[in-house]
Amino acid sequence: MQNNFNLNLYKKSEQSSNATKSPHEIVRFLMENLLKSMKNIQDCNKNFDKNISELSTLGKMNKKELASFKSKNASKALTIIYSLQISLDFDKTPEIAKNLFQLYEFCRVQIINSLLKKTKSGLIKAIDALKEILDGWQNIDPRKTKSV
Repeated sequence: MQNNFNLNLYKKSEQSSNATKSPHEIVRFLMENLLKSMKNIQDCNKNFDKNISELSTLGKMNKKELASFKSKNASKALTIIYSLQISLDFDKTPEIAKNLFQLYEFCRVQIINSLLKKTKSGLIKAIDALKEILDGWQNIDPRKTKSV
């Protein structure tokens, strides 16, 4: 299942551009989609206990559809985290790899906690931390990077 998801991400990436994506661009793509999935989970958490009538598409979902949407986004996010973790190069950049691994692990734990315990604050912190990393990643010139 995870391999199918990664293959689908790859296909979507290839379809968006005829040019071959660099490792830098693939990581950026994964991080953007991780952030999007985490925000969707957060939106589901906000709306699950309400009379679901406010937010755009989420506002038109019943509780069963909302739970399914949340579950799909959680699955997607956890798969992306796994993909990001296994792409880290602990030999070339051990300190950076260690710190990113810990961030991804923190995000993973917060996603699971938001599913099981319906906690919100940890997921918000994880989203904020990931936003900072993504902002920094987007400021890196991909032509100057040889490996991820």
